[in-house]
Amino acid sequence: MLLGMRRLIWKSVSLMVCLLWPLGCGETFRTFWSSEQTPPQADINPLGTPGVPFVADAAEPRPANGLVVVRLRFSVMRIELPLGTVQHSLKIWNHIDENIGDPGLTALLARNGFRVGVADRDAWPALEAIFEETGARSMRREHVAEDGLPLAIDLGEVSDGDTYFVHSRGGKLTGGSLRHGTTRLNIDYAMTEEDLGRVELRFTPVIKESRGTIKYVDRGGEVLSIRDYDGQVFDELAATIVIEPGQFLVIGPSRAGADGYLLGSRFLRSTLEMQQWETVLCITPIPVRVR
Repeated sequence: MLLGMRRLIWKSVSLMVCLLWPLGCGETFRTFWSSEQTPPQADINPLGTPGVPFVADAAEPRPANGLVVVRLRFSVMRIELPLGTVQHSLKIWNHIDENIGDPGLTALLARNGFRVGVADRDAWPALEAIFEETGARSMRREHVAEDGLPLAIDLGEVSDGDTYFVHSRGGKLTGGSLRHGTTRLNIDYAMTEEDLGRVELRFTPVIKESRGTIKYVDRGGEVLSIRDYDGQVFDELAATIVIEPGQFLVIGPSRAGADGYLLGSRFLRSTLEMQQWETVLCITPIPVRVR
């Protein structure tokens, strides 16, 4: 990423790079290690390999042209917690800061089944202990952001006729039926050259329909047919969070998410082999100065 401007720039284009976890493939998940075992730290730590600096020495002189090249890497960890009579995912929020600057938005997200916050590196041992004792499963993927493309995290699928309900800021409850598609969290990101270790993330829930509509376009005198995928973007639930070095973003279900018809439950709940699971995501942006 080339940072040579003074103002904050949101990277947003129509093309996206996706992280996809295929539901129903149990072998793709790692069961959390017990406390008696010592696995490779990078396998279970959302912050990646310990000791790797997020940004090179800030005292390093800038080039004569004032431009600095920074590469942004994402570590995305997906944790699945078994859901039974106890909602184990609620335990993690004792170790996470949910102050995202807009109390009204925090409350609105919770009413719709989402909770969002920031955790420090020091909180990971406590979170890991919760995941271990509840029999959670985990998977970690890494992605290098290129050309400002948003990060898109595909969580699962919805079927034709699935119903959902959404609370709005005005207190109104609306609902509808879905068409077959994919539940997705779009993650936009922004940085400034004044503080290269600080990253702003903006997450937006999206449902991308699997079937699109055929449209015909004229490309240089040649008529081509393209498939335009429809979907729903829930902008009212979009949240912007500032991530400092040594922190990571946490997205998980709220208490209201136990209602299977709320929007959040459509994103963060799944069923596999008669067992219900709740999803927690730990997303770490890691900016590294390369020049």
